[in-house]
Amino acid sequence: MKEIYLVRHCSADGQKPDAQLTEQGKLQAQDLVRFFIGKNIEKIYSSTYTRAVQSVEPLAEALNLNIQQDARLKERVFSTVIMDDWMTWFKKGFENPDLVFEGGESGRDAKARIVDMFEEIFSSENEKIVVASHGNLIAMFLQTINPTFDFQDWQKLSNPDVFLIHYSETDQLSYSRVWDK
Repeated sequence: MKEIYLVRHCSADGQKPDAQLTEQGKLQAQDLVRFFIGKNIEKIYSSTYTRAVQSVEPLAEALNLNIQQDARLKERVFSTVIMDDWMTWFKKGFENPDLVFEGGESGRDAKARIVDMFEEIFSSENEKIVVASHGNLIAMFLQTINPTFDFQDWQKLSNPDVFLIHYSETDQLSYSRVWDK
């Protein structure tokens, strides 16, 4: 059975693609190293966004693994326009997967790209894998396993956060939250 650890990035200084980890985020990245040591990780994938890559760089160094960056793991852009009360609209995006705003991506489209990425991972020969991404995109993927995962569940995510995705040969998917910091 494959074990895929889906990691939300550590604390960062913003939301832009080049946002860096904060000092606290750098310490959290070291916590991730301690968490994953002994789990026999074979492969590390990451979003192309700096904060996701920086979250798993110390782990990659500790395990002597390369990070395979993939744009399919980047955060969902909700809109390129500044929106008043964006949280209300963000919540509506959980309720309506086809909702899209100027310059943005629908939940359905975001979900399609992360599912595409995971299908590739499922067909790989690696069994123990770390995938670093972002909160909204992670929520979109978890909804494919548990359709009741909603806005309130997204609000409970931490930076970092780790979910263990179990994938069996019978194509059964399940997940559990394994981060307790």
